[in-house]
Formats: sequence, C-alpha cells, structure tokens
Amino acid sequence: MLVLLTFCALVSQASPTTDPMPHHQVMQNLDRNACSLVVCGPAEPGLPGRDGKDGIQGPKGDMGAQGMQGPRGIVGPPGKMGPVGPAGEKGPPGVQGEKGDVGEMGPRGIRGLQGPTGSPGPAGAKGDGGPQGEKGVTGETGPMGVPGAPGPQGMTGAPGPKGDHGSMGEKGAKGEMGDRGLQGATGVPGPMGKTGSPGLKGDKGSVGEKGTKGDSGLSEVNLMKKQVSTLQEQLTMLQASLIKFQKVAAFPSGQIVGNKAFVTSGYEGNFDDLRQRCMQAGGQLASPRNTAENAAIQQIVILHKKAVFLGINDIQTEGRFKYLNGDAITYSNWQQGEPNNDKGRENCVEIFVNGKWNDRSCGENRLILCEF
Repeated sequence: MLVLLTFCALVSQASPTTDPMPHHQVMQNLDRNACSLVVCGPAEPGLPGRDGKDGIQGPKGDMGAQGMQGPRGIVGPPGKMGPVGPAGEKGPPGVQGEKGDVGEMGPRGIRGLQGPTGSPGPAGAKGDGGPQGEKGVTGETGPMGVPGAPGPQGMTGAPGPKGDHGSMGEKGAKGEMGDRGLQGATGVPGPMGKTGSPGLKGDKGSVGEKGTKGDSGLSEVNLMKKQVSTLQEQLTMLQASLIKFQKVAAFPSGQIVGNKAFVTSGYEGNFDDLRQRCMQAGGQLASPRNTAENAAIQQIVILHKKAVFLGINDIQTEGRFKYLNGDAITYSNWQQGEPNNDKGRENCVEIFVNGKWNDRSCGENRLILCEF
C-alpha cells in the first residue's frame, strides 16, 4: 500500500492540475492508457470494479502427479458369444499299435466227424478154439453214419398200364365237310353170309393209293424213358441238396447269400486246422467274391466279436493272393495300408468287424467260418 501511494505522489508532481485536491482524497487522471486511481484515507463506497475476464490468460501449469488408483469397478455382464471358428484340419493317421498278447486258450472244440472206415487187413492164422466166454453186455448203438453217395442210375422200367378213357365231351357244332380222307384199314370181316347165286364177272378195278405209314409203338416207350431219366436227374439233385443242408444244420449259426451259406461253430484254430475242419464238413473256408458275401461274413464277425480267417492266401507267391482252388482273387476289401506282410510272415487273410481285410500269420488262432 505504501509503495502504491509513493507511485501516485510521483505522478501528481509530474502532471500539473487545476483542481484543488481535497484533504481526504487524492485523485489524479493521467493518460487514459496509463491512468491510475489511488484513494488515500478512509474508504468510501466507490464504483463497482471490473471482472477479470479481460485479463491475459496465464501460462499452463505443470501436470500434477498421478492420483491414487481408484477402487475396482463392478464386473460387467458377459458379452455375446462370438461366431464359430473354422473347422480344424484333419490330423494325420495314428501309428499302428503294437501286436497284442496271445489270448487265453479257447474252449474245447466240438468232436470231429468220424473218419472213413479203414481197409481190412490180411486174415490172420486160425487160432485154437478157446473156452466159451460169458455173454457180454449189449453195447450202445453207434452214431448214425453219413448218407452214402447217390447210386448209379437204374434201368428204365417197363411201361405202365394204359390209362382209362376219359369222359365223353360235349358234342361240338357240325363242321364243314373236309377233303376226302385216305382209305382206312380193312375192317374186321363180318359173319359169313349165305352163298349167293354166281354173278357175272366184273371188270378189273384200278389200283388204289398207297396208305400212310402207321405210328410205331416205340415212340410212346421212348417218351416214357425220357421222363424217367428227367426224374432220375431231379432225384440226384435233391439228394445232393439234402446232404448239403444236413451238414449245414450241424452248425449253430450262419448267413445265407444266394446259393452260399456261411456258418460257424464257434471253434477257433490256426489256418490249416480250420481248412481241414471245413473240408470234413463238406465245405471250405469262407471266400467272399463280392460285396454281398463280404457283408454276410462281416455280420457273423460282429455277432461273435472275433476275426475270422478267409479262404485266401499268398503262401505260394508273395503278394499274389489266391483262393483255395488256386484261382486269383477277383474281389478284395483291404484295410488302408494292407497287405504289408509285417515281419515277412503274414501269408493268410483275416476280416475285422468293419469288414476290412488284413494279412496275418497263418499260425495264429481265429474263429472258424465255413462256406457251403
């Protein structure tokens, strides 16, 4: 305040004034651009001051220090599910697993068929007569033998008796007169009449036409022979079918496709053992030759949950698989990457529950499956 009053006094001396200054107030008007007003003495109500809006904006202050971290906000609601990503690429095929351990021994197989009767040996020397032994116990009746092969065709039988005449049909309408027929055979002579008086000698008549040759009685016999021969062939076929289905009926389960029947008894063995058993039963190891037969075999494998050996192998030439009769296979359904002849000893073929084939060692045991 003192500095301000001193500044005002210096200004008043530099600029003369005409108005006397009151004792209680000093007021000096200088240039408008440098005019100052200083009030000395008791304050009196003056004019209202101007607001500071017209002042020059001061320099921007320095950035204050970072405030303390505020409290953690409330967890917001879950966002909407994003779109499904693209499907991943298919992974590479897995490595083939190691060979499993050998399974436990299976149940005892069914009794094999009775072998053929051996040829009789030479007669031995006649022994001395021994004492009469006691009467033995009556033995049990042996099993029924397998039906024998059909015998040779028999000789043609004699013709049967002539059949009775059928009943007379209804009288038909009168037909038109036909052409004159050939002269019929001479009828049976009638009873001799009384001798008449001799007549005049007549003229010699013309020679009549030659009659047609009559049917031979052998044509009917030949027809009968042909009919009998046809019946013999049909009988032979029926006997062969009966024997076939008798053998098939010996097995508990199977599948039929066309003229083939695939059946199993549940027995397990190696390739050679199974092949022999199927041959003894009148069939062979199952050998699918098309998709339908392969599907039928697959159903049996699924039912028993066990792989089976097929009647196919490359024992003779590696890589050339053939049927048991030596013909090259005409149908196959190999698993991917098979056959691979692992360790150089896989010459037989097995079928899995998925219907695919795999080459396998012939010495391992598999479920029997015969084809009839």
